Amino acid sequence: MNEVVRMRADETPRTREPETLPARAYWAEEYWKLDREAIWARTWVLAAGVDDFTRVGDYVTATVAGTPVLVVRGEDGLRAFHNVCRHRASPLVLAECGHVDKLTCPYHSWRYGFDGTLLNAPAMNIDKKDYGLFRLRCETWRGLVFVCLSDDTPPLAEWMAEVSAAALRYPLEEMHLARKLSLEAEINWKTYADNYAEGWHVPTIHPGLNATLDMASYRVETSGLVLQTHSARARDGGMTDGLWVWRLPGLFLNMYKWGMSVEQVEPLGPRRLKLNYRYFFSDAERAEECDEILKWSVGVAKEDIAICERVQKNLEAGVYDRGRLSLVFENGVIQFQQMVQAAYRRN
Repeated sequence: MNEVVRMRADETPRTREPETLPARAYWAEEYWKLDREAIWARTWVLAAGVDDFTRVGDYVTATVAGTPVLVVRGEDGLRAFHNVCRHRASPLVLAECGHVDKLTCPYHSWRYGFDGTLLNAPAMNIDKKDYGLFRLRCETWRGLVFVCLSDDTPPLAEWMAEVSAAALRYPLEEMHLARKLSLEAEINWKTYADNYAEGWHVPTIHPGLNATLDMASYRVETSGLVLQTHSARARDGGMTDGLWVWRLPGLFLNMYKWGMSVEQVEPLGPRRLKLNYRYFFSDAERAEECDEILKWSVGVAKEDIAICERVQKNLEAGVYDRGRLSLVFENGVIQFQQMVQAAYRRN
């Protein structure tokens, strides 16, 4: 595993193109453990929208760094907890979202307040104040709800400062949520991120997107190890241009003429992920006529998933270990993989 965080012993100055991460980093359990601890446990993760919580008792669940998470609205606002009962580790709620009058464990009926306090533990003589739910940080940004497992990560507003400063085409708070959907795939989250980090594959993988974008204008700009911005003009007669802002490691704001999608990567294991999308339109009337646009956008996402699944299989086949990255077309991939390596070193 040390090979990830140092230059290979046989590396020489004969080429400037950096090597990729080793294939093992995309499927091995020890790297999944590193990803969870060094990256995902220390990042803010989009879990819900403020509009998902209209009543006290409304809740949403998510998976963060492989950990089940619960966000619930209480009398005093939103709270986040590990979705695990303190009795014998049963999940407290099983659905992706819903409403409860009380947070009662479905296993042995331990009951908690919406502030996480243990209220009732049947047939148990214990000090209830010692067995409240495990709290998590929960903050909001422009109507979106984020959670974080680490107490050391900067506040959300600071963590999102580069995104807030980027040229966001539409004020998110003024847009209309049209649809939420999720896609799951048998790929490592880094396989997906490598693909997102470059537009070099658009002409070969995305014929529809390629037909609408002027790929000669496609640019990828990077900022430190935290932000990546992609942009491209529309072709003459093209459906849309594009501006894509990526807050590493896994939050994407994809902006088009018709509106934007906010996408959060949710790693589920070393070989599986979920992509959670929220589609916003700039006016309510357009939001009601979004089916064709959504069909087009989901089609692009499925094209990405298809090539990533093929790559994932070859990463696990045992033939390929490392490749080289183009300084011309893969500066975004280089930035992303440098972020991963830096996180591994810190851990």
